[in-house]
Amino acid sequence: MHIPIPPTERKWLRCPYCGAKTIIYDNSAECHGVHIKCTRGCKREFEVKIEDGKPVVH
Repeated sequence: MHIPIPPTERKWLRCPYCGAKTIIYDNSAECHGVHIKCTRGCKREFEVKIEDGKPVVH
């Protein structure tokens, strides 16, 4: 049985190419298959992957 964790901490997800802050997520986030475009530095597109409240970097 999985007990959900209440959101207690918010963090910035940074662009994997230029390091610019892109979106804010909390410690209970789960996400994959969402593609966003860096609007600050490099303008490149990347996939957002968050598991157990932590970003997954490949």
